[in-house]
Amino acid sequence: MFTGKIVRFNKNRGFGFINNGEEDVFFFADSVLNREDFFIKDGLNVNFEIAPGYKGPQAVNIKIIDDEEVE
Repeated sequence: MFTGKIVRFNKNRGFGFINNGEEDVFFFADSVLNREDFFIKDGLNVNFEIAPGYKGPQAVNIKIIDDEEVE
């Protein structure tokens, strides 16, 4: 399990990127497990796993761990 922060999210297209401190990892909004509880936005801290995707690694089983923006 990795920890990171959502750094870019495109609401209209349903995907974004999570930075894990080393690189940006692609994710789809439907990979966020508790998305009903929170609005997905930049700055959210998350826990996630990495799995092989169509064009490279992507984040899966994402869980938002707060709804506060971190500076």
